[in-house]
Amino acid sequence: MLKYLFKYISISIIFLVLIVLPDNINSLNQESRKIKTIIIDAGHGGKDPGTISRTGIHEKKIVLNIALKLRDYLKENYDDVNIILTRDKDEFIDVRERAKIANQNKGDLFLSIHCNFKKTEEHDKTGFEVYFLDLQRLKEAEKITEKENKIYNSSPYVDSKDTVDLKAAVLTSANFNNTLRFSQIINSELSKSTKLESRGLFQAGFWVLVGASMPSVLVECGYLSNKNDEEYLKSEKGQEEVAKGLYKAVRFFKFECDTDFK
Repeated sequence: MLKYLFKYISISIIFLVLIVLPDNINSLNQESRKIKTIIIDAGHGGKDPGTISRTGIHEKKIVLNIALKLRDYLKENYDDVNIILTRDKDEFIDVRERAKIANQNKGDLFLSIHCNFKKTEEHDKTGFEVYFLDLQRLKEAEKITEKENKIYNSSPYVDSKDTVDLKAAVLTSANFNNTLRFSQIINSELSKSTKLESRGLFQAGFWVLVGASMPSVLVECGYLSNKNDEEYLKSEKGQEEVAKGLYKAVRFFKFECDTDFK
């Protein structure tokens, strides 16, 4: 009961801050509208393998490969954009630390890359999913969030005792329209660039999204529990196509933001 009490107290605080500080938030949004720094987050790593396919393929390896390819695409095409990876090798980084990395580097866009998995009776599930934050639907997202954060041995929710920056959570909420737009573009570009089918856009309370004070999206690139998705995602071709689709989404969103900024 205390866990949920703290959660709702924190959400109340966030909405109070939104009411009291709207001018500050709007000012910050306009100042950071142009995309100058992009944060790429390869999920899991090190002691946390993420999901493991039935043939032993680790999620952490697939998503790192995709993240590195995405970084290379961006660097090849944008000399004036700072590309930050939360990890560029097989190492464990706490989910809260990932958001801190994004905030400390003053990121303008945050993209977290993951793979999905379903139990035996649901092994036929296939396709990618795009997630973005909705602070008002944390309870509905409980199952998804607990799966994603179970390794951290603590509550996955915003809690008044936790070290997550409530200001960051407020700014994330204020960036909702940009986040939604970026999610829609990712959904469109991955559908066109890969053989994966879209399962749609979803809202959830992932810790890594709660803590980042910029438009933030988490992509589940496919189901490693599905034979076809696994074969595609572990292949060089599949990883290249996913990375290219994500690059096109970033390019499209950046163009929109930079054009509006002018």
